Amino acid sequence: MIRLPALAGIALAGSVSLAITAPAAAEHGCRSHGGHASACYQKVRTPDVYKTIDRTVVVRPGRRDVMHVPAVYGTRAEQVVVAPGRVHTQHVPAVYGTAIRRVQVAPATVAYRVTPPVVRTVHETVVVHPGGYRWEHKADRHGREVKCKVHTQAVTRSVARQVVVHPGHRHQVVHPAVYRDVPRTILVRPASSRSYVTPPVTAVVNRQVLVRPAASHVVDHPPVLGVKRQTVRIRSGGHAWQRVGGGGGHHW
Repeated sequence: MIRLPALAGIALAGSVSLAITAPAAAEHGCRSHGGHASACYQKVRTPDVYKTIDRTVVVRPGRRDVMHVPAVYGTRAEQVVVAPGRVHTQHVPAVYGTAIRRVQVAPATVAYRVTPPVVRTVHETVVVHPGGYRWEHKADRHGREVKCKVHTQAVTRSVARQVVVHPGHRHQVVHPAVYRDVPRTILVRPASSRSYVTPPVTAVVNRQVLVRPAASHVVDHPPVLGVKRQTVRIRSGGHAWQRVGGGGGHHW
């Protein structure tokens, strides 16, 4: 608060007593028409009454300001994923090979072989009809029937005959089983799969981050007050009756 100096040039009017002393009253000749007066009063002018006071005055009025505070940004290093990690699955095909397998094509068999007998053809003379006698009928020279007993020779012929030189026989013949090498495909190692993980690829980047957001706030500036010293009239002057002569003064 500022205290301002009092206004200059204003005279302080005090209460000035204009009372007239008793000798002065005598000088005025306070007398009545009929003789000497017991009390006399004089009309006098009373001054204005002033007083010096301190008055609060506004030197500068108050105001309200809106303050805008901008946002504050900073830089922060962050680790970001450039490429995400992946799970890869690798398929390994089955491995096959060739195995030679001996398989039976035909089983063993038993057969019997018959050897025919050995024969030889021999010729022998056999009597077809033994010789002997027979009666023959014939006519003689005279034409007469004559029966004559005629001796006949034996009738033979050559007959071929099979003669077994060596009799045939039956013997056992064993035929072994028949085998063959057959190639076939076999599984050496079955198909499989395996997984492996590729880790993510990261990098460090600098990012702008908000440290403090923008804001606004109101600032109230109070008024600036001062003290002004001022002389003011508290009572206006006028007229009063003041006793003159003996006794004290009395206004009325």
